[in-house]
Order: sequence, then C-alpha cells, then structure tokens
Amino acid sequence: MRAILSFVDGAWRTGEPPFPLIVLDDDYNTVMNESMDCAGTYDAEYAEIILDTATRQLDRPFTYHIPEELRGMVRVGSAVVVPFSNSRKIGYVLNFCDKPQLEKIKDIYRVISEPPFFGQEMAQLCHWIAERYMVPLSQAFRLVMPPGRSQSLLENIKLKESDEERLRKITARSPLAKEIIELLKEHGGVMPLHILKVNLRGRNLSGALKRMEEARLIERELMISRPAVSILLFREVELEEAGRKRLKGLVGEDERKKNGVTPLQMKALKTLEENGGKLPQAELMRVSGIGRSSLLSLESKGLVRIVDTEKFRDPFAGRFFSRPEHVKLNREQEKALRAVVQAMEDDSHGVFLLHGITGSGKTEVYLRAISHALEKEKSAIVLVPEISLTPQMVERFKGALGEQVAVLHSRLSAGERYDQWRRIRDGEYRVVIGARSALFAPVKRLGLIVIDEEHEATYKENSSPRYHARDVAIYRAKLNRAVVVLGSATPQLETLWRARRGEYCYLVLPRRIDNRPLPRIEVVDMRELNVPGMRTIFSPKLVNALINVYESGEQAILFLNRRGFAHFLQCHKCGYIFRCENCSVSLCFHLKEDYLLCHHCNRSIRPPFFCPDCGNREHRFLGVGTERVEEELRRLLPPLKCLRMDADTTQKKHAHWDILDKFRAKEANVLLGTQMIAKGLDIPNVTLVGVINADTSMALPDFRAAERTFQLLTQVSGRAGRGHLPGRVIIQTYSPESNAVEACSKGDEETFYAKELKFREEAGYPPFLHIVNLIISSVLEGAAKRASQFLGELLRSIHNSVGVSVLGPAPAPLSKLKGRYRYHLLVKSKDLREARENIQMVLPDFERMRALICKEEELRKEQLTLAIDVDPISML
Repeated sequence: MRAILSFVDGAWRTGEPPFPLIVLDDDYNTVMNESMDCAGTYDAEYAEIILDTATRQLDRPFTYHIPEELRGMVRVGSAVVVPFSNSRKIGYVLNFCDKPQLEKIKDIYRVISEPPFFGQEMAQLCHWIAERYMVPLSQAFRLVMPPGRSQSLLENIKLKESDEERLRKITARSPLAKEIIELLKEHGGVMPLHILKVNLRGRNLSGALKRMEEARLIERELMISRPAVSILLFREVELEEAGRKRLKGLVGEDERKKNGVTPLQMKALKTLEENGGKLPQAELMRVSGIGRSSLLSLESKGLVRIVDTEKFRDPFAGRFFSRPEHVKLNREQEKALRAVVQAMEDDSHGVFLLHGITGSGKTEVYLRAISHALEKEKSAIVLVPEISLTPQMVERFKGALGEQVAVLHSRLSAGERYDQWRRIRDGEYRVVIGARSALFAPVKRLGLIVIDEEHEATYKENSSPRYHARDVAIYRAKLNRAVVVLGSATPQLETLWRARRGEYCYLVLPRRIDNRPLPRIEVVDMRELNVPGMRTIFSPKLVNALINVYESGEQAILFLNRRGFAHFLQCHKCGYIFRCENCSVSLCFHLKEDYLLCHHCNRSIRPPFFCPDCGNREHRFLGVGTERVEEELRRLLPPLKCLRMDADTTQKKHAHWDILDKFRAKEANVLLGTQMIAKGLDIPNVTLVGVINADTSMALPDFRAAERTFQLLTQVSGRAGRGHLPGRVIIQTYSPESNAVEACSKGDEETFYAKELKFREEAGYPPFLHIVNLIISSVLEGAAKRASQFLGELLRSIHNSVGVSVLGPAPAPLSKLKGRYRYHLLVKSKDLREARENIQMVLPDFERMRALICKEEELRKEQLTLAIDVDPISML
C-alpha cells in the first residue's frame, strides 16, 4: 500500500507536503536506509537546488538545467556551482524535476568533486528542521555536511587587455568604471570581488561590472576554496620483485651495467627487505640515508614502488578497551528490553522513555538493544549530553561492541571527525556515540537512537538552527521506522508528561542493580553555620565525612556548578563590582591565571585591578568557585589529594580521559568539579558526594530553574554508593525549604513534578503551551529596542489567532552579551504551527523596518539581528 505522509507538530498528517517526500511502500526500509546511496545516478535534465546562503529571501529551491556533459554526475546531495544573478554560488541538489514553465533556465556550471553530502532521508530531515525551527533551509543543510569539508567560491575580477584610447572613452562616460579600472591596475590587473566591494561600498558595483563585462573590459575568474580537511595520505616505499632479485644477485651482467645501483641505494633496498618489504618513505630516508632523487631513480629502474596510502586518524589509537563482564538483567530491565526489541522486530517506529533511578542499569539495557539492532544488520546512534560522559561511554561500548563504534564530538580534531564521518558513511562503523551533532551521522539502515540523560539542556542548540536533538531524533527515527529510547533518572517535565499521557511508551527501572540501596541524603542549612575559620565553604559535617572517606580508603565527589576562584571582585572602599563591558555579568576571578574573566565572551583583565570609580586597589573576593574550593580543601585537609574537573582543567585534548583514569586508579581521594561530573560517572569506590552550594542555579530568572536544580542534585547524588559500599550525600544550602532540595533529600520526585506541573499550567508554560522566544540584538541599544517594539506591534496586530498571546518586548535577562544589547518577546500558543504562521506573516514587514533602522543608524545588517528560538530551554 502506498501513502504520502508528513510529520507536523508531533503527528503524521496526510495531504500535500510542502516538500517532495519519499513515497512509503513495502520496500521503504531498503530505499530509506541507503541514505548516502539512495540518490543514485540520474539522467534527469532539471534539478531543484538550494543555494548556500542564509538570506531568507533566497530560502527556496531554484530550478537549473543539467547540461548533457554533467548528467550522471549530478545526484541528490551533490554540491554544485550555479549562476545566480550576476555571480555564481554554491548550492546543493535537493531533487530532480520536470521542465518548469519558464522561458529561460540557466545551466549548472559545474559539480564539485565530492560524493553526495546527503541523500533523500537527510533532505527531508533538513526541510523539517527548517520549517519547525524557522531557519533558512541552507542553514539546516549545514548540519549534515561532512566535518571540515565546506567550501566557498572566490571570485576575481580581471582586467582584460585593451588599448588606452578605448579605456578613456568608456571611463569618461562612467566615473565608477574609471575607479574600478584604477583599482584593478593598482593590484596588478586582478582583484578579489569581495575586496573590490569593500573599496567601493555603497556604489552600484554589480551594474557597473555587468556593463564592463559586456564591453569585454573585464572578465570573472572563479575559484573554489580548499576544504579545511582532506583524506590524510602518507608515502610508502615498497620493494619490488626486481629489487629482491638485485639483492640476491639474480640479475645478469648486462642488467647490472644498464641499471647500476649505488652503495647507498643498495643499503636502502636492504633496509626495505629487513622491514618486510615496506616502509614509510620518511623513515626509509632517515634510516638508510638515501635522498629523494636516489629513491626516485630506484623507482624508475623498477626496483621499488612509491605509493600514497591513506592514513586513518584514529582518536583512540593505542587505547585498549576490555570486554565488560556479562551481567544478568533484573526483571524490570528484562521487561524494558523486551519492549524495545519487539518494536525493532516489528520494524515499527516507537518512542520509549526509560525512567530509571541512578544506578538502575539503563546503560546495560542500551547495550542489549544495540546488540539486537546489529544482529538485524541495522545501525544505532547513542547521544550523550556532555563530552565528559563520552570517555566512559566509549570505553563501555567499544569494550562490549568492538571496533564498529565511532565517536563524534567537538574535542576531536577536524581530521579525526572527518575520518570517523567517512567510515560511518561507508558502513564500516554501525554504532555512533557522541554529543548532539552525532545525530546527523550518515549511518546506513538506522534502527535505534538512544538519548542518554535526555533531560539535559545541552541537547538544545543555542545558535541557529536552534533545534532540540530529542525532537529531531524522533523525526529521523520516523523516517527510518526506527526506535528511540529516551533514558534518564530525572526526565524533563515535558517528556514525563507525554509518557504518562501515552504519547511515549513508559518504562520504569525503580531499583538499583543487585538491589543496592540509594545513598542517604543529609541537608545542611548553611544559614545556621557560624564556625570561625570555615569561611562557610565546608560545613563541619562535610569535613568530618571527608576525613572518614580518607581514613577508610574510599573516595568522594565534591560538586559546585561554578568554576573559577571567586564569582566576582568588589571594591573594598566604594563597593564597585567589576563587570564585563561586553556582557551584563560580573567578571569571575581565576587564581591560577591571575585574571578577571567573563565566562560569556572571554574578555579578561590583568592585574593590577584599579577601581574605575574611586581608584582603589584593595578588593574583596566574593562568591565561591571550584578553584577556591580546591584551595580551601588543601588548607583544611592537606593529606587529601584532589583532582579538579571543570572547563578550565579540561581544555586539552583527552583531558577528561586523563582525569577520570587517575581518579579510577585511586590516585586521588576527591574529584571536584562542575556539572560535567554530576552524571554518568560509575565509580564503585565513591561513597560520599558533597554538594558545596545547592543554590547556584535556583535563583535564575528562568521558569525551569527549580527543575534544573532538582535534576542536578538528584543526578550528582546518584554518583555515591554505586558499588557494594553504601553511599552518603551531604547537600549544603541556604534554601533547605525549596521544593527542589526538599524533594531530592526525600527522594520524592512525584510531589516535585506535581507542584511543577501545577505551576506551569497556571503560568502558561510547557508542556501546556508552546513558546517561541524572539531575540532582537544590536550593537546599539536604541536600535534593538526600536526593532523589538515594532515587532511586538506587528504580532499584536494579527486578529485571526485567538490562541496566540504575545509578551514583551522587554530587555532579556542577560540584557547585554558579547557587545550586543538584547530585547526579547515571547509568543505563546497551544498550537505551535499557528504561532509559527503568525511570526512568518510579519517577518517581511519586520525585515523592511530592520533595513530602515540599519540605514538610519548606519548599521550593517549583521549589527541588528533577529533570532528565533522555538521551544527554548533557556530563557536567559
């Protein structure tokens, strides 16, 4: 049976799709899962192409003719160069089509020499992302491009030879043409177009160049930039059979005279023979002393062969991954696994929420489900929220599943990411582990997507396109009839709400492995603490617990979600607080580097620190960061060895691995860190978790603040007592009566979620309403305010949408960021599609006003921008 389906706002709908969708039939899996090959080779004459530009006015496919010499080379996903207006642009082939009803259709200029970047599946996925998150389609396609392979067009304007008399006549009629010719002559007759535009900004350059080109005064030269990364090749020298005979003296006198070999060349041949007949060229030259020309001479005589061999950049070369012991699943794990496996057996799409307490064995369920997908010759993607989780997951998955596990995250070099991507595309890797972007890996025959710690905010992209990995994963799984497993001990409120309403299949793991008890949680009210010398960082209870851990040979984790030494620096004389000039935040003091640093824009101030108000140099360090906790721990308990794990100590490649390896090897008693240590770590010897300050995220102006606090406290508490020794958690707080702290200490998530749901419903927040956050930012505060007010008036002027409400504009909670002033509006609606339609309706008028404001304020377009965040995670 054939049917055309489209996925809109969480439901499959029939009808005319806005984009050519794949027709589903009995061969659906065969067609869809060959994602990089499904494009095939076509003899079609016309193709629909999306231009690689973020300009909204050009955000639609354009039809081009495929010239006969390019047919068979153009495929869905191919990168091509096409003429557009008076220039050429890079575009991507979306589909093939019949001849449109147009008089003149331009030809594709050339195909960039690459395999197709994507297939039909990714084309559909990107179109859905562009529509749902309201971004230009070309921006969505950048998500699926191979790492480091993006290219751009470089256009040069070249002055053609012409007699001076002719040049004088033309330039006399056109002063602009005269300026262009003079600039070209100054630069040797050729000049990049973008440099020419800078020199003649505000002039009608396009028209002038077109007339000059028609008059044959100039010509355009097109160059394609080299990609940042390519296949890594290294040169090897192989000993040929003739070379072996020469070494053994099995050649005649005439041959020896004709192809004489010097002693140094003979040494090189012997070196090759002693090393199995093959060596890297550089090593052979180093060991034998032979030069490049002598080596080429040996090749010309047929004694050796010089070959270029691809070298795979393996980020885990030299690491050994031991196979984990087989464990028996408990009853709840078996039940959850059966449900997931059955969905895969039925080749039916399904979304499962695996709600398991910390230490309940969710990862083992993931592994068994992935193993089943592999048995069905399908692939799997596993998303983790933090890079810090990746080492432990990689160790466990590579140990259990072998060499078919790929890793994709930002800490890999561009070359390593590209090599991983190519091997995934070629089917050599069938399991992909990584952060958010791993969701777009070009796996073949996708059968399973696992999102571990699905509640994490890092699954939401904070730059355009601002997609949520959970929602994109569900849509991609639908395209492949694959299964999605969302795992968490503290699910996002919206996810839990959907699961309990029956939108997702709800699976529960209510107990720890081997029925191990949850850690005992104790709350310390820091308001009652008044002990001299303690500086209110460590309570006596936490200090004594750390001493007990040290004496018993166990280990502890200390958690504080704030890095640096002091949260801010205050003038001791007048009370001035040192703030960032670019952002509306205070500067954080870092002791080791001895500077004040903005954690948003990285602006730093070196000492001496003079107060700008009174000139004083004496200041107070206020607020506590991980660096200060480390120093205080060293002062209070010198014997304890501490490892610190935060953004400052993990800047180097593999720093996460190194720190965790040392802690597992018991080279330290304490692991101190930010939220990167709060989840995923499974270290049996950790019996104590200390939360230095539970209040750091509670007071943020964000409706999710309480939920995030509860999740963080619950997650970090779960690091204790995961082995056979019981665990203990000490939470230090100035707000012990808060819902988040109280619910965590009592293990009462039901009450917490019930209170949060009631608050969200009354206030009109998700999951009861969708929110679209519209952020207008500019280098001039007046421009941002004026544009936001105009946008608010436009949205309120629409009377056909009773279910849509508009709040604002108002300064964003983070009102200045990286030198830009920020205003925002909130659009709320039960129907996300209706909210998006309203916004789309007013965007043309807003763009005209934006252009007017830019002209009046003498701003470039990028200095006044609108960002659209659909279903935002952070409201800052």
